[in-house]
Amino acid sequence: MNSLAGLSVVIRPLNKGDLPEIPEFFKGLGETSRYYYHPYVFDGDAVFLIARQLGEDSSTHIGAFQEEGGRNRMVGHVWYTHFEPSENPILGIAVIDELQNAGVGQRLMQGIEDTARERGVQGIELTCFLENHQALRVYTKRGYRLAGKNRSGNQFRMIRWFADDDSPFVMRGVYASNIPWNIASVTTDNWTFEEWKWYIELLNAAGCNLLKLYIWSTHYFHPEEPALVGNQWRYDIWCEALTYARVMGMETLVGFSSTTVPPTTWLRYPELRAQEVNYTGNTLCWKRGRDRILSFQGYLIDRFSDVADGFVLWFADPGACRCPHCRDYLAVMLDCLQVLSDKIKGRAELVPCPWWIETIEAGLRGFAPHPRLRQDFVKEIPRNSRVIVNSSEDETIDIMKEQGAVPLPLDFFLDPEGGFESNNVLPEPKLGQIDEWIENSLERKQTSSLAYRLAPLTQFPGDFYFFRRQLQPGQSRESVLNRLGEYTCNERREEKFSYHPAR
Repeated sequence: MNSLAGLSVVIRPLNKGDLPEIPEFFKGLGETSRYYYHPYVFDGDAVFLIARQLGEDSSTHIGAFQEEGGRNRMVGHVWYTHFEPSENPILGIAVIDELQNAGVGQRLMQGIEDTARERGVQGIELTCFLENHQALRVYTKRGYRLAGKNRSGNQFRMIRWFADDDSPFVMRGVYASNIPWNIASVTTDNWTFEEWKWYIELLNAAGCNLLKLYIWSTHYFHPEEPALVGNQWRYDIWCEALTYARVMGMETLVGFSSTTVPPTTWLRYPELRAQEVNYTGNTLCWKRGRDRILSFQGYLIDRFSDVADGFVLWFADPGACRCPHCRDYLAVMLDCLQVLSDKIKGRAELVPCPWWIETIEAGLRGFAPHPRLRQDFVKEIPRNSRVIVNSSEDETIDIMKEQGAVPLPLDFFLDPEGGFESNNVLPEPKLGQIDEWIENSLERKQTSSLAYRLAPLTQFPGDFYFFRRQLQPGQSRESVLNRLGEYTCNERREEKFSYHPAR
């Protein structure tokens, strides 16, 4: 038995003596709760069904009880039952309206899952109405993943595979590139919210638990810049997409570069432009142009802070100033981090991405040499900070780990750039490369991933395979692809989830 902190509520299995409490429990469910708790008809037939199932090995019923006036009032109920021995049991749960969002449902879920594990059940299945975002967020945070929809298309089928809990990859992320490729529907820069929903749902089904969006400078918006009004719709849709990603149990990150501005601003202020820059047309000097840079970054942070768990600050990409003020690039990076931390004000995490740090340390690409730049940089950020690094920089990853940071390696092999962008238009799931990546990552004991994605519409089979293999590295290719086929093609009859028992 478990007592809920702050509430005199006890979680325990139902027994025959609890049956008289069930009708009163039903009365505590409002119209919306009854609608979402749809399997029961909330009358004597339901009580009869529960009484019958209490004596069956194929069913388990657990209740939440609160002592009131000398009796144990039933305030919550969770159950599962097997319809076919070869399939997952089906779960249902409800909590009376007055105690919703008080932790009762979470404890009920934990109780039923612990019982299922003890009995050797491999997974639990449930259905949830598409519009019930509150419940969806609870289920996805507990590890329930989309498996398709019911026949009517108004409910998600969701499965909690207990084996997923043993994944060696704690963080499984995708970096959806919003860079303006302008290939409508294929690349994400012109996506509607419905297209984002489709992809986010697929990512949840696959096992992804982090979505990062990058905002390119030509997509910046600011209400006081008339020339940028055409980008307002992008900010609106990205906010919707990030909100929905959270519903689907994902952490959300928004990325931007440290010294970029819209091209109109770059043209307006030639005296602030970066010198000897790698990428012209949108980069200012941090020392001379900081106020102009911060006007866009500050608005971006305010706009997305309610839907982003963190902001990723990119350094030296797409460009960096190399004027005399910026020669000490470590000082530039640390100043950027401090200023942006003050802007964020604790509303979200700030994740640095020192993209060319290995190159800068070596004094390449026009930078002055910075001996021990990587060690000096990581010492200046809080311990256990996450840092996005190029996955090909093995030494950098090791340095970050040794100094107490948590590296998040960004891989480009799923969607290459550098002249190979056209390869992303035609479907090519790269299953062999994914298998090789899994083996190498396990050997290096990596616990996180961040996959670069330009064209989800054509590459989604590879995305599904990439994340499912991380959840259960021992799965066969056939097993993963069968699950993808079930998710995208198969329906389950709705009648299975409805109960109208006869006495």
